[in-house]
Amino acid sequence: MTIDTLIPLIASAALIASAGSVHCIGMCGGISSALTFSIPESRRQGVALWGWQVLFGFGRVTTYCVLGALAGALGGLFLGRLPGPSMSVGLILSGVLMLFLSAYLLGKGALLQRIEKIGQRLWRGLQPITRKLMPIDHPVKALMLGSLWGFLPCGLIYTALALAATGGTAVAGALVMLCFGVITVVPVAVTGVLASQLQRFRQGAWPIIASVLTFCLALVFFWQAWLMAQHGHSGHSMPPPGTEAGTSEHHHGHHLHP
Repeated sequence: MTIDTLIPLIASAALIASAGSVHCIGMCGGISSALTFSIPESRRQGVALWGWQVLFGFGRVTTYCVLGALAGALGGLFLGRLPGPSMSVGLILSGVLMLFLSAYLLGKGALLQRIEKIGQRLWRGLQPITRKLMPIDHPVKALMLGSLWGFLPCGLIYTALALAATGGTAVAGALVMLCFGVITVVPVAVTGVLASQLQRFRQGAWPIIASVLTFCLALVFFWQAWLMAQHGHSGHSMPPPGTEAGTSEHHHGHHLHP
């Protein structure tokens, strides 16, 4: 994985996080608000509340990075065996998941909900641990709860992980999820601070806007995959030195100069 291929991956992760921010607010904003009210009132006044939200976000992003590293390592094992550029395969998968997410945001994402159910089993097993960390009266508790929060089943996260898998290495996958996670921290933290304003993002035009942005992003992924596939095919049009063409030229020159 070179810097030339890593930059498009990170940019794509930024697009996923940006387009899905409204989804993050609707899904994770409630959790952020609940965690806010789990902090003793005397310790969540003014600027201090933003500090707690940063701790939650740091823990969540840490989990995303670990999952991204695993996805990148597994992607390197499996995608490398597929025909064609491995990154284009991953982009197609991400695009398909983004289409599912677009429908999901409009209340028609039954297929994506089935995918999320796979992670719900793990989440149910982690919930007893989250209860033991209440109330949140210490920074370590906030970090641990944020880390557990990162395992919450979410179609948007699965889409980003599919993109991270195309990195082909643990480092690349972790960087993709780092970018994705950092961008989602701000909108989720804001809803934790302004809990009373959360409802407006769950109704009206906001879900439609998020769905349209997600659909457009899916088209961008398909377009990128097509460009990479075309580039991959063009890369095989000229035989490298030492192939039959090069060998034939060598023999031809040999006959000219006995």
